[in-house]
Amino acid sequence: PYNPHTTLVVGYFSDITVASEVVAELQKLEPSAIEAVDSNLLEFIERHNPNQLKGLVDQPYPKLILLVEFDDNNDRNQQKKARKAKKLIEKTNTPFKISSNPEEQEELWKIRHSAAAVIWQTIGTSKALPIIEDGVVPLEKLPEFLDNVYALFAKYNLQAAVWGHAGNANFHMQPFLDLTQVGDRQKVFKIMDDYYNMVISLGGSTSGEHNDGRLRAPYLKKLYGEEMYEVFRKVKHIFDPFATLNPGVKIDVTVEEIKPLLRHEYSMNHLYDHMPRT
Repeated sequence: PYNPHTTLVVGYFSDITVASEVVAELQKLEPSAIEAVDSNLLEFIERHNPNQLKGLVDQPYPKLILLVEFDDNNDRNQQKKARKAKKLIEKTNTPFKISSNPEEQEELWKIRHSAAAVIWQTIGTSKALPIIEDGVVPLEKLPEFLDNVYALFAKYNLQAAVWGHAGNANFHMQPFLDLTQVGDRQKVFKIMDDYYNMVISLGGSTSGEHNDGRLRAPYLKKLYGEEMYEVFRKVKHIFDPFATLNPGVKIDVTVEEIKPLLRHEYSMNHLYDHMPRT
């Protein structure tokens, strides 16, 4: 049941591995949320919209901020869990805040909601593209996953900003690329290839909460294995023997087939082309 009266614990971690270990322990307390933002996201906000974080986070920014919420209907249980969470964080000598005040909580949640500023930001002619932003890995692989993500962004000389759901190691990131440039359009597929193969190698999934669609379709065979992929193929054939429903989506799709589909701009304008006529 929904309970508007919650307790929020915020930890400011200087070590991602330590934060990952704390998350594993926090899960046992069954919080309603364990959200995270990394220092790169905070630095991005500081550069492009500094007032958004004013009074919320001090510099130098921590490597990872965890926002842990408890919403048990039993107030005693809620406070008990929050105290245990506080002790877990305290043991690591990590600074923290704890609040049951709705107005203060709303301010603290702005740290996590600041990710929206990255998604809609434009840097010159570059925009944040949702091409690799839904990978999920086993929780114990969280530090390795983030290290690999940072290495990937450094490899392609891109700005990294990572946020998401630390409780199940499902993180989002959107690299800034300019689709009007041939080089950046080619880079899209190199980044995707490196990222999705890395996620699969860690025992993760290409889609933590969104969908596979066209961009992730070429990686599904590797993700599920030949045997399961063949089951998908057969089920598809039973319901769609002539492949007339959504051709080029999910089954039997290669990277070469999706390359021509990449637009030369990224905006919401194309949505109007597909609006139903009334």
